[in-house]
Amino acid sequence: MVLTIISAHVRATDIQDEDLKAVYLFRFAMLIDWESRPESDTRFRFCSDNENPVSQRLAEVVKQKPDQATFTLLNLSIQSDLRCDVVYTSSSDRDYVADLRKRSNSALLVGEGRRFIDAGGMVAFKRVNNRIKPLIHLGNIEGSAFRLRSQLLSIAVVIKGDRP
Repeated sequence: MVLTIISAHVRATDIQDEDLKAVYLFRFAMLIDWESRPESDTRFRFCSDNENPVSQRLAEVVKQKPDQATFTLLNLSIQSDLRCDVVYTSSSDRDYVADLRKRSNSALLVGEGRRFIDAGGMVAFKRVNNRIKPLIHLGNIEGSAFRLRSQLLSIAVVIKGDRP
């Protein structure tokens, strides 16, 4: 019995924050009504602006589902619109987030913490009661080319109101 408890504890602690965030990112795409995506576009496009543990793990998740998604590590020095459905960034710099929003206007922009939301980000990962949860600012999503489904809103901490 002690061995069962220890092995269950080891399995539970094997899941790192970046693993959970990567799975969240992947699932976000399925919990959104994409109004601007062509029906012929069958694979979701995930992007990240830098190589970090979350983007590395997301790339691994996407690699396991090549018929459902693609992953691109962005080169932001090229001044063009980003062709992404979900963009993950670890930056919370206001000017940087504004530039990402402008260049990926039909994408869900996801980052880390309240500072990211305050900089204009749409969804951020936040620790609540020692668990990672999505923090969604509805004002920052308003006017986007997609709608969040109730299933996503039901698992998130939701902020209502105007954009900061």
